[in-house]
Amino acid sequence: MKELLRDKIYKQLNRSVIILLLVAFQFNAFAQEAKKDTIPETKGEKEQEYKPYSLSQFGHETFLFIKQPTTWKGKDWLKVGIIVAATAAVMPFDQALVNSTQGNQRYNNSVFIVGGRMYGEWYAIGGVAGIFGAYGLIAKDNRAKKIAIELAQAGIYAELITHFLKNTIGRARPYTNEGAFSYHPFSLFDVNYNSMPSGHTTSAMALSTVMSRHANTTFFKILAYAPAAFTMFSRVYQNQHYLSDEILACGIGYFVGNWVVDLHEGKRHRINVASIYPAVTISINLNRDLTQR
Repeated sequence: MKELLRDKIYKQLNRSVIILLLVAFQFNAFAQEAKKDTIPETKGEKEQEYKPYSLSQFGHETFLFIKQPTTWKGKDWLKVGIIVAATAAVMPFDQALVNSTQGNQRYNNSVFIVGGRMYGEWYAIGGVAGIFGAYGLIAKDNRAKKIAIELAQAGIYAELITHFLKNTIGRARPYTNEGAFSYHPFSLFDVNYNSMPSGHTTSAMALSTVMSRHANTTFFKILAYAPAAFTMFSRVYQNQHYLSDEILACGIGYFVGNWVVDLHEGKRHRINVASIYPAVTISINLNRDLTQR
């Protein structure tokens, strides 16, 4: 009996190691810092410099985002290693942590739990982007337009990478009662097996990171992350995710948000919004029911 149990544990650990290696490979694609003016401008970038932000520039930046693995450096691997190590360190305790939050869910409909979940919905980052875009147009505030564009861009990138990992890893959600080490790789669009990483927390962290980067004081930079913290807790409390799902999602959202803002701080990819059409026209989101992300 003990040998069977030992073999089962070994198999679960080996499977987890493989999953984390996959995560490391994918996660590094967006963990790398955007390079600022260290590479000569291309002809297209020079032409775009004085033009209003367009779908063409968005497409070029998306290409840069996708090709990040080809320019990995040592410090980028270090960042990935920290997040993967933190995720791995929590995994052995995932089931116990989830069990400790379940039972009498008397706070399930509280403002903090419901608000935390809503902050991580696709419409939250899209809505905030729309508000900044509308204000920028009405008040002719270019900074607000820039924030709208970066929120939309970070939201799209975070959603795409998260759903790729979800469907590839295929981790069972806590409510299936299959255990924290149950994986069904490539369970495409089966919400029961796309626990890792948390889509709500990824989106929430991307939103909070962009807002934090544009905050004027240290206090507000820190405060911007408070809603994302409630999102993290709500997903575990509502039995939708394990804590390790949340840690990985935090890393994704944080680095995607920073990558987008860093990219636009450099001359090569500056956002020119002086004569831009409504920023909300490019604030596209994945318009689908993602309440179980």
